[in-house]
Amino acid sequence: MPGLDRRIIAQIDHESVIAHVKADIRSDFILAPHYNAIFNRAGDELWDQVKQQLRAGTYQPELPITMSVPKERFFTRPGSILRPSDRLMYQGLVDNIMKQLEEGHDRSRSFSHVPSDEEGQMFEPNHESWERFQERIAEICGESEFVLKADISNYFERLPQHNLVNLMSAAGCAPEVVSLLEEMLLAFRERNSFGIVQGVYPSDALGNFYLSALDAHCELDEVLSARYVDDIYMGFPSEAEARKGLASLIETLRKDGLHLNEYKSKIMPADEIIREETAIDRLFDEIRDEVADDETYERASPYGFEVEWEDEDEDDEEDDDEKDGDDEDLQNAAVERLMENIGDYPNQADQIEKFCLPILRSAQSDTAVEHVLENLKEKPHQTRLYFSYISSFVRTNQDVVDALEALAADDTVSDYQRMFLLAALVRARTASRATVNTALQWLQNRTVAKETRAMAAIFAAKHGVAQQKRTVRTSYEDEPSDYVRSSILFSSKYLTAVEKKTCKRAWGGHNAINTLIAQTI
Repeated sequence: MPGLDRRIIAQIDHESVIAHVKADIRSDFILAPHYNAIFNRAGDELWDQVKQQLRAGTYQPELPITMSVPKERFFTRPGSILRPSDRLMYQGLVDNIMKQLEEGHDRSRSFSHVPSDEEGQMFEPNHESWERFQERIAEICGESEFVLKADISNYFERLPQHNLVNLMSAAGCAPEVVSLLEEMLLAFRERNSFGIVQGVYPSDALGNFYLSALDAHCELDEVLSARYVDDIYMGFPSEAEARKGLASLIETLRKDGLHLNEYKSKIMPADEIIREETAIDRLFDEIRDEVADDETYERASPYGFEVEWEDEDEDDEEDDDEKDGDDEDLQNAAVERLMENIGDYPNQADQIEKFCLPILRSAQSDTAVEHVLENLKEKPHQTRLYFSYISSFVRTNQDVVDALEALAADDTVSDYQRMFLLAALVRARTASRATVNTALQWLQNRTVAKETRAMAAIFAAKHGVAQQKRTVRTSYEDEPSDYVRSSILFSSKYLTAVEKKTCKRAWGGHNAINTLIAQTI
């Protein structure tokens, strides 16, 4: 296993790296409070562990934690998080080469994942980058008769690692860093040289950088283009030229083992593109004007969950109550009006939800509660967004808690939805004995995804009566998954002081992650 020279190790600002990871956690596909606590409360100790392994050349990346994430039309894709040491290392290495990666971009063509100058933020706000992208699309349409709208199928799953490594080397990235990144990318994919783990900031940066070669190809061919990760727009003077451009793009991608998504890729008249792309933006214009000077808009994240679950201690309840009742006269009337009339825009419903719900959550507006509760089960691809919003009201609205507990009893709900449902209910003041029993059944059912079972342990330990808490504690010894076992250790924070001390002493030395988790509780 390649190590890292002390000079490279010294260049890694682990505090900055951890700040990036903590920002990234908000957009995770998988909720892992026991892992997140390490970055919040034992980051220095984690870095010391990793640093010793790097110096000794004994660092070994492990497989990601991966589960099926719902997509539109009830399809799924893999969503992953990394184990703490791997996440710290992956983020640190990519942070180290971000300058070289950025120099390889043509920002007149590539608009996603622009590095941020703000402390603790890796990228500029998503909505700012997206708005610049939309403006460039409008310019391309104004200079073209036909536009090729293209999307790469399963891009992150098929991206060729070897070509990515070569591009990083050609960009002037430090050879040691590239070598270790190459080994990590292979390890994350079980030695498969195609695909990179999806859903974490470093992969966002690498995935965006890889297609900078396509931007350069468009520049050489003097083709108007704009790209947001793998969403590509290319302008042409005629439909015949657009067809040639499509054939060329297909062939260029095919050489790398990539293919266009035929469902999402098409040639369209430029004026039709303008109508399609700007229709939703016109709906949002009033909102942007209204909240232009409102920090609610700036606070709202387009990524989803922003709840720091590991900080939901009993001592914080009073502070939560104050936040729940404080609207600060926020300007959100236009957002509320649009959500109330969402039925008038069936083709844009998902985009409206993604735009409005984070703002309403930040403003503590319950305008969309009924809408979200009605769609929780029917639109699983919006799971993260919906539960991000609805989790704000579980402490103040018993109807919300009742609706979520009813959903927990529904056998048709997916493990992914169950994970977020339990995470939301962790924040409730109380939960019914029946719901805790349901969570315990999930915890002990090996056919349920380990990510859901880990959240079930935390939920049951938080809300269970003494016997139910004991069931969580005694599940540790028979649990085959280290991931779930570490969540059970973390959940002991909700046990009595004596029980917690006993759990830390008994399990805290079982592995490196348990050692760190024991320090957080």
